[in-house]
Amino acid sequence: MTVTADTPTNLVVGAGDVLRAHANIGASIDNNVFRIDREIFTPDLNGLKGALIGTDYITRSEGILETTIPEVSAAVMAAGWPGSTSTPTAGMTVIDEDDTRRIPVGDYADWELQVERLGGGEFQFEVDNGINRGSLEFEAQDDGLIAPRYEIHSAWDPADLTVSPHRIRILDVAS
Repeated sequence: MTVTADTPTNLVVGAGDVLRAHANIGASIDNNVFRIDREIFTPDLNGLKGALIGTDYITRSEGILETTIPEVSAAVMAAGWPGSTSTPTAGMTVIDEDDTRRIPVGDYADWELQVERLGGGEFQFEVDNGINRGSLEFEAQDDGLIAPRYEIHSAWDPADLTVSPHRIRILDVAS
């Protein structure tokens, strides 16, 4: 592959900004990861030595955004603990959960990673209706930050199953 006039525009450097419900929720550290995890079914047909073009079916598609956020505010921690409640009282906020088993619809939110392109514009990696499906874990150390890592998984909206809950946008101008 050779270098072209578009090479500088197509390079992406840096960690980017993480947004939840279109609001910047703080700085991120470490690597941000975006992936689309899919399962594909291909039927085995008698007499064929392998897969037949045009017979692959997507049986599952899920967008996943992994990020580490060192800003451990009550809002950020509650966003990373679906099914929890956040109660501010007399100079403190308590985040906990009760015996409710179903995660409320209000805990799902659109998440986005925005990364600027060197030649202008940006990449946006978007996960709709996402919740943290990773463990909520904090590690304190003498010379480091407490920085929980979130693993945000997309979910399909039953009101419109034709709209994918994950996408990549390539903008010519940064938003």
